[in-house]
Amino acid sequence: MHSSRNVLIAITSGVVIMSLLAFVALSGMAASFAWTQSGGYGNGPSICQTATPGAGSTQPSTFGATPTTGGTVPTCIAPSEIGAQVVAWARAMAKALYVNPACGGHISYPDCYYTWYKAPDSTYPPGAPSFPQAVIAYGQQVCPGCSAWANGTYQCVSFVRGAYSQVYPMRLTANAFDLWATYAGQPGWQEIPGAAAPPGQRGIPAPGDVVIFKDAGIGHTGIVMSVALPTPTTDGAITFSNANSVSPYSTMRLLPDLTVDTSSWPGYNVWGYIRPAGAASAQPMKLSGQRSP
Repeated sequence: MHSSRNVLIAITSGVVIMSLLAFVALSGMAASFAWTQSGGYGNGPSICQTATPGAGSTQPSTFGATPTTGGTVPTCIAPSEIGAQVVAWARAMAKALYVNPACGGHISYPDCYYTWYKAPDSTYPPGAPSFPQAVIAYGQQVCPGCSAWANGTYQCVSFVRGAYSQVYPMRLTANAFDLWATYAGQPGWQEIPGAAAPPGQRGIPAPGDVVIFKDAGIGHTGIVMSVALPTPTTDGAITFSNANSVSPYSTMRLLPDLTVDTSSWPGYNVWGYIRPAGAASAQPMKLSGQRSP
């Protein structure tokens, strides 16, 4: 009888320990998945947050300021005044994006990406905020009747131009990757290389930047929402918002060599970033302890 009770206690203890180990493992897997991607109406990961724009601005409000710190907490890159405003508009747009209900919640190319937005006069999706009317009006002004700006076929270039439209309009347009060549040397703009340049010549992105992806086709683009700086031995992170993608927000690792780990997007790499001239330093920034090539 006493021996049976000991066996029962041992079995029960083993079950509890195995349950705890399984919970830890599942939690780690969930955290790893959340690092690379997020869905929903603007509920992106918040590894870093952006500062609130200055008083008297007319853009939608953004989330609260985050101090930069060291140690085990990521150092967050602060946005410029223009960058913070662009982030605020991009956030308002991303919150209103959704996938065609006919897709049944399954993300697939080309018809089941985030190309739909909640129109100001619509009640669908319930609970989601409406897409900014000012951005809709801007699209109708610069490209009347264009499918790239239309609800249901909203494209990534339209998203980035829309986010800038009320702050610092992008007068020139092109396919996503072609924006890199289009804005090279343009007055009022500067380019910060990522994979486009060798180590030592790459720059650090900042919130509000236009991120340019290169692939075998026309590429992709989005708005940088937050940046956690890497160190020579640890990865940072970059969160961006976009349309015509698998999620309104995605987060990828920013590696110590200042390239981005795009393994969750096979075939893509982050070529670089475009920002208004003077909005932030475009000089390549060497990390502490990093050697020149």
